[in-house]
Amino acid sequence: MAHIKYLRRKTLESGHKIWVVNPPKYVKEAIGAYYEQFSDQSDATARAISIADQYTDYKRNIKREVHINERTVGGLVNQYKQTNSWNKLTDNSKRTYDQLLRGTLRLRVSESPKLLQDMLIEHISVKHAEYLYSQLCKDVSMHRANHVCKVLRRIWTVGQRLGLTKVNPFKNMGLRKTPARTVLWEPEQVHAFVDKADEMGFPSLGTMALLCYDLCQRPGDMRQLTWQDFRDQIFGFEQEKNKTWVDIPASPRLLERMQSVSPSNWHDQIVYYEKTGKPYDRRQYNKVFCRIRNAAGLPSELQLRDLRRTGATEMAEAGCTEDELRSVTGHQSRDVLSIYVRPTRKLAAAGINKRFG
Repeated sequence: MAHIKYLRRKTLESGHKIWVVNPPKYVKEAIGAYYEQFSDQSDATARAISIADQYTDYKRNIKREVHINERTVGGLVNQYKQTNSWNKLTDNSKRTYDQLLRGTLRLRVSESPKLLQDMLIEHISVKHAEYLYSQLCKDVSMHRANHVCKVLRRIWTVGQRLGLTKVNPFKNMGLRKTPARTVLWEPEQVHAFVDKADEMGFPSLGTMALLCYDLCQRPGDMRQLTWQDFRDQIFGFEQEKNKTWVDIPASPRLLERMQSVSPSNWHDQIVYYEKTGKPYDRRQYNKVFCRIRNAAGLPSELQLRDLRRTGATEMAEAGCTEDELRSVTGHQSRDVLSIYVRPTRKLAAAGINKRFG
């Protein structure tokens, strides 16, 4: 592959290989670019080329006007981003959609001589949708293929409402169900991680792990938690993903830990990077997490996001009702909750005891 500016491959501490787009500081300052990580090479390549083109235009003092044919797939995506369906998405969802679409729109589907973004909407058939799905399953993963087709289905649905297309080739595709993640932490593993985080000088991340575990919450929400969200021994905040408000009492051990730490002098974040005193960004905390996990001798399969599932499963094992569980996890649907609560031997025993005990 020819050398692409700002693009390189990187191996994380977990052993996972990713693609990194990291332009130099002067490029970042000139056009507002930033460090980005990608699991897919085509996404990373498209982004690196785009940044290089933008910086070239900047040096030449060129303001490039991009004219997008509204009848093309790229035009459909552009119009979708001007609707309420796009605006009501969370910032995190928008970033995810953009990442999924960037690489996909630059693919050539089936034997088409044009990129997907340049194909006319009316020419996209059910066969194209099926081929795209198969292509992504083969070249990337079934998980990525499912997400891409779900996003395109939503975009085409909005396109139908706007009168831009009569059919939705991404509807009723019968997408294959990806296996649910089932990894759970053992209690002693959680405590080992927290102790190692304290020992290595990152107590804030130890607190974050305990927050995810005891409150059954996503790392992203706990990363953004402030001291203003912790009043009268209760954590009250709005979950970023589904905009659900939850009020959760602190567990005794979490209350003890909160009392042992104090707010930073200049910001209100509970979780922050001790080396700078600033809040963690979306990628930085995971990098430090991997360092602590490896130093603690814990399995590489353990991830911070698994603590939410672990906590919810332990609540179920303790005999909590579905409504009690949903009040903590924030799930509106009992069906979705079932994804987080994993069947265990304790749950099976509890069921038998309730029936025959």
